[in-house]
Amino acid sequence: MIFKCKNCGGNSLYNPEKKMMYCPHCESEDSQEKLAGVGLTQCGNCGAPMNVPDYASAMKCENCGSYHVFEERISGEYAPHLILPFQISKKQAVDILKKEFGKRVFTPSTFLSHASIAKMEGSYVPFFLYDFHADARYSAQGTKVRSWSSGDYRYTETSYFAIERDMDVDFDNIPVDASVRLEDSTMDLLEPYDYKALESFKEQYMSGFEGEIYTDNAIALQERAEKKAKKDVHALIRDSVSGYATVTQESEHVNLQKKSCDYALLPVWIYEFEYQGQTYCFHVNGQTGKVIGKTPVAHKKVAGYSATVFVLSLAVGFLLRTLSMLF
Repeated sequence: MIFKCKNCGGNSLYNPEKKMMYCPHCESEDSQEKLAGVGLTQCGNCGAPMNVPDYASAMKCENCGSYHVFEERISGEYAPHLILPFQISKKQAVDILKKEFGKRVFTPSTFLSHASIAKMEGSYVPFFLYDFHADARYSAQGTKVRSWSSGDYRYTETSYFAIERDMDVDFDNIPVDASVRLEDSTMDLLEPYDYKALESFKEQYMSGFEGEIYTDNAIALQERAEKKAKKDVHALIRDSVSGYATVTQESEHVNLQKKSCDYALLPVWIYEFEYQGQTYCFHVNGQTGKVIGKTPVAHKKVAGYSATVFVLSLAVGFLLRTLSMLF
């Protein structure tokens, strides 16, 4: 499907700053009209062939630049329950990158050039959000030590305590990404999202962005969610145990019961920068603006900086020697 402006026929896109559909051609708002797509092989706007990756649920036509949402990949088993609309625009994402990396001396001069930034795309990444009830049992031995002096002797008393914890915890929206394109470690670093902003899925939110379908289903990914929940339960228990000199764990048992699971799409800006045969990836959380990435080093800049420092050092040294001879 494609969303076209009823006023001018242009491609209407979702605008994160305006929080509404917007036609960048005639600047009209909420003037979109949904038109059915023509499949995965052809652009419904210009008719050019499209090379759609197996995981893509939305993408831009390389020929005319119009954005398409593929009905086949947002319906049936791939129908999202929830979506967190982009709240940061491309311009805002670029400003975040410039603030974070723009002042770094040895960054390549082309890193944030207009030509490079033009390749940045927003993408809706597939996530499963799990709700669990956790029933935890914990036991340990703790010690407290007291020391005092009497006469010529110093005494130390060690007291031993049995520590027991019985804890019930409810978890909402434990996220596990189901993206084949992005690494799990990257998505973990981009968290957290504010899930209060989640909405029921609406197709128009995808217009203007790329999108993915999940590759592994909720059952296959549940173990990752359980590990996250158990890690948090352990942290909660340990935070409740304080005031002891030592704590020796004896047992910990966590039983998890899945209450529900939702398929959701979460927003990420993706910027891939090509430099000297390597691709450097940068990701900006499309809701919070949190940025992940590491800039390459322009070795010519390093060499030039080193040469400049060397020449200045020689000049300062020569000046100091000259002054010492005069005075």
